[in-house]
Amino acid sequence: MKKLLVLGSDYSTAEVVKEAHNMGLYVIVSDLMNNSPTKKLADESWKISTTDVDLLTQKCKEENISAIMFGASDFNINNAREICRRLNLPIYCADDYSWKVARDKFEFKKICKEVGAPIAQDYHLTDELKKEDIEKISFPVVIKPSDKSGNRGMSYCMSSNELSDCYKYARSISNENIIVERMLKGKEYNVHYVLANGEARLLYFNSTHHQPGEKSNLYSLKITTTCHLKKYIEEVNESAKKIIQKAGCKEGIVWFDCILDEDDNFYFLEMGYRFGGVMTYVPYSRVIGFNVIKWMLEISIGVKHQAKHLPKELNTAIEGCAVSYHLFSKYDGEISEIKGLEELEKKENIYLDLPKRKGDLIRKDTNSGLIGVYGKNIEDVCETLKYINSNFKIYDSKSNNMFIIFDDYESLREEYYIGLREFD
Repeated sequence: MKKLLVLGSDYSTAEVVKEAHNMGLYVIVSDLMNNSPTKKLADESWKISTTDVDLLTQKCKEENISAIMFGASDFNINNAREICRRLNLPIYCADDYSWKVARDKFEFKKICKEVGAPIAQDYHLTDELKKEDIEKISFPVVIKPSDKSGNRGMSYCMSSNELSDCYKYARSISNENIIVERMLKGKEYNVHYVLANGEARLLYFNSTHHQPGEKSNLYSLKITTTCHLKKYIEEVNESAKKIIQKAGCKEGIVWFDCILDEDDNFYFLEMGYRFGGVMTYVPYSRVIGFNVIKWMLEISIGVKHQAKHLPKELNTAIEGCAVSYHLFSKYDGEISEIKGLEELEKKENIYLDLPKRKGDLIRKDTNSGLIGVYGKNIEDVCETLKYINSNFKIYDSKSNNMFIIFDDYESLREEYYIGLREFD
């Protein structure tokens, strides 16, 4: 029996373990957690930090590990790349330049410019913040480190009076390039591709939604949509494929974050070469029948996929919906109780990815977990969301529910039916 080592108990790792078992693999999970949902599912666990590449490499040799996997974590994938290099094990992102493009927004923007892909206008600034450079900027702008994700170090800068503080904040987070670019205003989309032997196919198209009244960057809900999909396909799909080709990505999965700006044009924000934290792959497999996690596991054990194995490219409206409901915390606190967990686990169209458990600390505005939902249509999805909101809670010691509830069902319905009409 082949042995698989999973690095970390991150988003998607529980699903990786389940699928690995379906494939007949023996699964070991390693991180410093005493327990986690992922470790409970595994055949064996190690209490070894994923940063300890030397020890993990030695243990892999001793235990005859034949494959390495991970979740939606750049950090753990980076460590997995080094272990795989030392042990000559397959990994989809072995190419150094491809991995750099996916982690460095500066390098990503460089490629976009080379292939003519649409991105926000950017401005050159150095740490000296020269007056002549500042005078060239049209505000408002976004200022962010090129090598950080999850909005770390990012600021919205509305005028030159704020620029120094925003720039210094980004610099305090990173020593790499600081990006200064035009602030885009519009809905954000996540676009996912699957790759084989250098060929990329559009897999799914997600729209993002935040609960009205909450911060706009706390995307509580991400849902597959066909609203503006036709426009994306006609105007920028080929540009995305050129980026993938130029970056040298040949296997696995690639995703892009983009915005449909108020000027009615799509602009690319960044690229990922790993599982997306949204993890809509899991419920989406119920929509089209293509299992992304299995695809990635097959690569890890040495399967060489060909273009003929790829799913059909997304080019029409799909009535089924896949949802990732992200549980953003409303405040700092410790989990005292999770109510309704067992009931949700029994639901056939729901999957849970909750690394946090009773006693764990949660920081305000961070994602404490996600709930995946599959629906045959938007009405099915809305009914399921209503069930979740009524029956599932994460409580603190004062019996306050800790996560932001999303209940803007009408916006989901409106978007869904607009999308269907666009393909009539």
